[in-house]
Amino acid sequence: MPGRSPEPSAGGAPEMPPILVVDDDPEVCHMIRWALEEEGLAVDTAADGRQALEQATRRRPRLVILDMGLPLLDGDKLAAELRAIYGDGVPLVLITADGHLVEKARRVGARAYLAKPFELDDLCAAVQDALE
Repeated sequence: MPGRSPEPSAGGAPEMPPILVVDDDPEVCHMIRWALEEEGLAVDTAADGRQALEQATRRRPRLVILDMGLPLLDGDKLAAELRAIYGDGVPLVLITADGHLVEKARRVGARAYLAKPFELDDLCAAVQDALE
């Protein structure tokens, strides 16, 4: 699966996989979705780690924006599961309000990280950098 190419859309052109936003705060998910869709990116959301893993297993995300404090399956475990499935093929952008942000980002192999609260422009820049 890691080497899969984008799936064709109805028009025949490959469709870019979505960015998966994983946060248990619906307002945060909505805000991030809005900002990234304004940038022309497809976005899916998940409210907990298990839901995110199910979605990522069905369809490989282009990138995952990951909150560490998740119910059912925390950010560390979700990151480990994603690595087991896709290796380093799915970049992670870590967002969290709790401490030790740099250490947590290193631990999960995140390409970028932001402390909550963050500016949406900073998030969009981190996402674009992680996608390159």
